[in-house]
Amino acid sequence: MDADAPYLPIDPAQGPRSRAFAFYREAERPRWGVTFPVELGALLTALPRWRERLPGLTAFVAYHHAVLRAANAVPALRQRLTPEGGAVEWRAVDATPTVLRADDSFAVARLVYAERLADFAGPALAAVAEALRPESPWGVRTAQTGELHMTTLPAVAFTHFTHARRGGFDDATPSLALGGFQREGERVHMAVNIEVHHALVDGVHVGRFAEALQGLLSEPERLWA
Repeated sequence: MDADAPYLPIDPAQGPRSRAFAFYREAERPRWGVTFPVELGALLTALPRWRERLPGLTAFVAYHHAVLRAANAVPALRQRLTPEGGAVEWRAVDATPTVLRADDSFAVARLVYAERLADFAGPALAAVAEALRPESPWGVRTAQTGELHMTTLPAVAFTHFTHARRGGFDDATPSLALGGFQREGERVHMAVNIEVHHALVDGVHVGRFAEALQGLLSEPERLWA
């Protein structure tokens, strides 16, 4: 295996999750999801100060970076099934969120992961600006599975979300939806929905993701480290 390859082969049929992998690999409906709230008041409070270092930084880019960093910290969320029946683990995954254009249509941007917000924000802002251009491609130019499918519903504080899918039986790419802000004094809550493939991802993994995400949002200066 090339040491510089973006992903590594893994064998989930071996090890402590072997039975769960075999069972859910053949399940009729192998994907499952959950919705949970996060509190991001500290991040939104920090934004004006951060814009002195990163002019043009948006809340959209900042909280997408937090989601990506939390997801990349959980190996199960970087794992994908292969058509041959095996699996791979990506070294890092990007985000492909939808962005709303001026004519009420939407397009897909690719936000390339970088651990530090200072390295992530500039390319992410450029990717969003490119996706907003009417003449730009509607979707991501290069299809791959080293990504998280993401969407936002800023006008809706939802408690449940169902994702549209067309990836087929082996689609193990996590899908996420982020809801609108609910303000309660200085506290601001946002719904996060995540849908995953049970052959690779269990509740404990989603729990670790939720904990990591809230930790970053509560201490947003960590996004710079």
